[in-house]
Amino acid sequence: MGKCKNHPEVETSYCCMKHNYYLCEQCIACNDPEIYCKFRSSCAIYFLEKEARRKKEQKAGS
Repeated sequence: MGKCKNHPEVETSYCCMKHNYYLCEQCIACNDPEIYCKFRSSCAIYFLEKEARRKKEQKAGS
């Protein structure tokens, strides 16, 4: 666990292994979604952001 880079008072387990920093649930966003990342297949941050985007698109399409 570490501290969110944007909210240092918040403990979080979401770590960007490429850039080596932590993000809380409020800040979750892939910093380089278009650039190759060898950690992407196991990245919780990328997965959660992708799921949120998908749900938002489904909601907008309804």
